[in-house]
Amino acid sequence: MTATINKNHTTKKTVLPFARRPVNVGKRKGSLLCLWIFFVYCLFSQKVYADPLRFIAYGDTRLSIENREKPQEKHNTIATVIQEMSPAFILFSGDMICYDEFEKFLEVVVRNYTPNKIPIYPVIGNHELIFGREVDATINALTTKLTARKKTDMQPSSHPGLLKDIERLSERLYREIYSIADEKLKRRSREVLCEEIMNKLDADYASYLKEVLSGEVSDMRSWYSFTKEVNGLRIKFIAMNSSLPDDDEQYQWFLNELKQFDGPKIIVLHYPPYSIGFHGCDELSDKKSRAARFRDRYLRLFNDTSHNVMMVISGHEHNYQRFFRTDGTGTMQLPVYIISGGGGAPLSGRGLCDISSIPLDGFQCSGLITAYQFVDIAADFDEGKNLALKCRVLGVTYDLTKGLPDDDSFKKQFTRDRLELLDAFTVNWKREQ
Repeated sequence: MTATINKNHTTKKTVLPFARRPVNVGKRKGSLLCLWIFFVYCLFSQKVYADPLRFIAYGDTRLSIENREKPQEKHNTIATVIQEMSPAFILFSGDMICYDEFEKFLEVVVRNYTPNKIPIYPVIGNHELIFGREVDATINALTTKLTARKKTDMQPSSHPGLLKDIERLSERLYREIYSIADEKLKRRSREVLCEEIMNKLDADYASYLKEVLSGEVSDMRSWYSFTKEVNGLRIKFIAMNSSLPDDDEQYQWFLNELKQFDGPKIIVLHYPPYSIGFHGCDELSDKKSRAARFRDRYLRLFNDTSHNVMMVISGHEHNYQRFFRTDGTGTMQLPVYIISGGGGAPLSGRGLCDISSIPLDGFQCSGLITAYQFVDIAADFDEGKNLALKCRVLGVTYDLTKGLPDDDSFKKQFTRDRLELLDAFTVNWKREQ
């Protein structure tokens, strides 16, 4: 199983060979007309059969605590471009919201994806799991302090008391979030998918979510799978909850998914197993963190080539990264890991730690790109009848030292004709003969 990098990916167009001279003989004209009709029928029948399966992956649309009540304008701008591309569906890698403002996320979905019947398959991020009485009180107090700081436009050296209060409240918030019991996280995860998202969307539109979330053995399950077909070959998409690394029910379910389906697989989750960003330094280097525990439990299964995992898609880091290993010839091997967390949240850059302290297991990073972006993926067959995922990362890059644009400026910058091709690569999976 291999993957290839293609920086000059172009789409081939089929040109129909129209007749150039009129035919004067009636019989010949009738025969050619019948032949033409038959040719066109075969051509377009084949085209329908051979169309690739096109889908989009992205995540992290949340705003910050102090402006979480505002509309998700950057996300809406990105979603407008995505829906113009008419993908078959969207994989969303989590962190829809900052705290509890699900209606802001759903406004974007209803405005862009519902009218066009574009399904969106979300996974649980860490920000969906900020809840509880103590958390509510701390966030309210922190918001008040942050608003006061914003109004006074303080310099870091001024009003040390207020700055100390903000730091103290931030530390308390993290302690309260990480002290939430796994059983409560598990129940809340299910509530987010069903009550906060599925049940608040139009029933006809959300029927695809009901299909993957209903009829499960457990009413607390927040992970699911579904299959899509390309030219008779099924691809399994597996959505996981990386905030529950120690959950045995999810683990056994995943083992069963691997056992029951031996074809190509694409996994979607929130915490990236590999990253050289801020969270890579902060969490993947800390074996006690949820991200590191999830990685340590599942990575051997992801990287076992017999399980046919083609790609692992995640978010969490507000940038773009791609990780891969190569063989002796320099050919990219499976699986390929990508991080696409530029869906509207404030962008972030490379981690400040020594990158060698982050476990990468021989994987290399193609580079970290600070950009608002999404991944456009077309699943198709190559000439050898092998499955190929042709991936293009489209977006707009920003220099963090110069600051990020406001919503109005961003709306003018992130348009379909101004998008940059940030990365292009192809992931191949060879069907067993």
